[in-house]
Amino acid sequence: MSNRPDWFLEALRQRFYQLELANEQQASCSSEDKNLFTQVEQFKMNQNRDIQQLLSEWEEAIGYQLSQDKQSMYKEGVKDGIRLILPVIQPTVTR
Repeated sequence: MSNRPDWFLEALRQRFYQLELANEQQASCSSEDKNLFTQVEQFKMNQNRDIQQLLSEWEEAIGYQLSQDKQSMYKEGVKDGIRLILPVIQPTVTR
């Protein structure tokens, strides 16, 4: 058995379930999102090659920036988790 308090383990478990549920809800695209994506793709296809290339480069740049933002938020979450759990795992370690 673990020497961690039951309330702590339950709190971690509940937080994990909350994050998992939020992730599942965010991952599922609504019909409005699909419709918007289709409209953007149709708009792009109706443009000349130069405009299509610019739009593709813009999408790539935006996608890269979003991935950087998500990576930064993930790292901050990991740091927060370590700060939270480290004193419980090793009570003698000072911050």
